[in-house]
Parts: sequence; C-alpha cells; structure tokens
Amino acid sequence: MAQPEGNGQPRWPHEAEGPSEAESDTTAKLPPLEGSGTGNGDTNSDEDGSEDAGELRRRLEARKEHLKELYDEVSRLRLAADEARVRAEAGRTHARELEEERERLRARISEFEEEERRRRRRREGQDRRVARLGRELERRDAEIQRLELLVEERTGEIAAYGREAKDIVTRKDVALEEALRRVEGLERDLEDRESVAAELRTTIERLRAELDLEYEVRRRMAEPENRIRAGIDLFNESEHLRSVGSISKSLGSPEVHVSLDHEADEPPVVLTFTWQGITWQAYAANPGIAVEEPRVYQTGAGEDLSGVDHAPPNARVGPGGRVFLGL
Repeated sequence: MAQPEGNGQPRWPHEAEGPSEAESDTTAKLPPLEGSGTGNGDTNSDEDGSEDAGELRRRLEARKEHLKELYDEVSRLRLAADEARVRAEAGRTHARELEEERERLRARISEFEEEERRRRRRREGQDRRVARLGRELERRDAEIQRLELLVEERTGEIAAYGREAKDIVTRKDVALEEALRRVEGLERDLEDRESVAAELRTTIERLRAELDLEYEVRRRMAEPENRIRAGIDLFNESEHLRSVGSISKSLGSPEVHVSLDHEADEPPVVLTFTWQGITWQAYAANPGIAVEEPRVYQTGAGEDLSGVDHAPPNARVGPGGRVFLGL
C-alpha cells in the first residue's frame, strides 16, 4: 500500500501530474481519427474512436476516485485503530493504578488488623490484670477476716505481729534485691554506652582519615600533569587497552596524544590513537573520585582523518601495550 507523503495527503502511483503511463499507452493505441492526415476513412470511425477514448478516460477517473475512497477508508481505520490503542493503553494504566490502590488498601487493612490485634492483646492483658486484682482483693478480704479473728483471739496477737514483721522484712529484702539489680543494670548500660562512644570515636577518626586522603587526592588531581598521569594509569588498567593492542598488531604502533578536556567540571583525560594516518580512536579516562562508572569509555573512532584535529604525539605505547607519557 502506498504511504502518505508531505503533509499527510496520499500520493498514489496513479496520481502523478499529467496522464499516467496507462493513459498514454491507451491513448497511443487508440485508432487514428480518419480524415486527420490521410484523408481515408469515414466519419463514423472517427466518432467511434473518440467515444472509446472518452469512455476509457472516464473509467480511469472512476478508478482513481475509487482508490482515493479506499485510501480514505484505510486512513479512517488507522485512526480508529490508534484511538483503540490509546484507549487500551489508558485502560491498562487505569488497571495498574487500581492494582496499586488495591495493594495500598491491603497494606492499610493489614495495618488495621495488626492494630486490632495489639488492642485485643492490651484488652486481654487488662482483663488479666483486673482478674488478678480481683483475686488480690479477695485474698486481702480473707486476710482481713483472718486478722479480725486474730484480734478477737488475744492469744494469737503475738503470732500475727510476728508474721507481719516477717512479711515486712521479706518485702524489704525483695526491695533491696530489686535495687541491687537496678544498680547492676545501670552499670551494664554505662559500660554499653562507653563501648558505643569508643566505636563512634573510632568511626570519626576513620572518616577524618578518609577525608584527609580524599583532600590529598583532590589536591594532587588539581595539577594537570598529575591528573593526566592518573588518567593514563586508569586507561592502562581498563579493558580498552586490549582493543588498542589488537589494532596495533595489524597496523603497528600508533601515535598517541594525551590532553585534558577542560570543558567539564571533572575534566577527563582524552587519549587519541592514530595508526599510520589510516584510522583513529579516542578514549576518555576520568580519575576523579566522585566520577561514577564507566570511568574509561570510547569517545570516537573513524577511518577518515580529514575532519580530525590531528595534534602532535606527546605519549607512546610501550612494553605490554601500556601507554606512557612522553616520547
């Protein structure tokens, strides 16, 4: 099917300007009009030929109109298909949003259920405490009744006082033991806090050492020559060194130019390799501390050196294929 061109209007093969090849061939094959040059024939033959040519042209025009209608129908169908795709995409987006909303509601329900379980446990604990207090009250009532009987029985007063004294001593002993346990707990907590403080001091010292090291590295990297040497070392440790070596096996040792790209905040080191004026490759190596991977990557390559700013070499490829600064 022919595709629309320009501003979206169809350009069918039969819609070129002027008569089509079929119309030209058909017109060329029409019988010549009698009386136009030869003077042979009659008037009926001339009229029949004109009618056939007109009928053929009308058929061609009708076919062109039919093809235009078919294209308009295809365009409407495509528009309807695009609208259906948009509606389907909107439906999928809405379904995803509903699914996310359902997950959020499930999470909220889980939180409500967990809160309800906590409340139920608190209520159960309160019920147990109430029951325990009820039993304690019953026990106290029984004790009061027993003490009243002891008061009534004068002979049992001394024994009752003795039991009360023993209870007081027991409670004091329990309170003393509890106080001792609290003191021991506080001592352990103090030891733990001292240990945490020591760990924090160690962490602070380590972070200070790392900060001093980073400051020293940044200070050295601020010098162009140090940054270039660090970039060359970073390139020598990368996998791109093998790519340069494989090309050098075929074309020989390349000319190497190393420079800094001063347009960036963290200027990378740019290494350009040129083999016999045939081909070239350029790589960037950024030794900056804050630079994320990849720290070494290819920036360009080509076979045509006409548009390349060919700078004189200031480095070389030495033993093991490694790059060294200086010739």
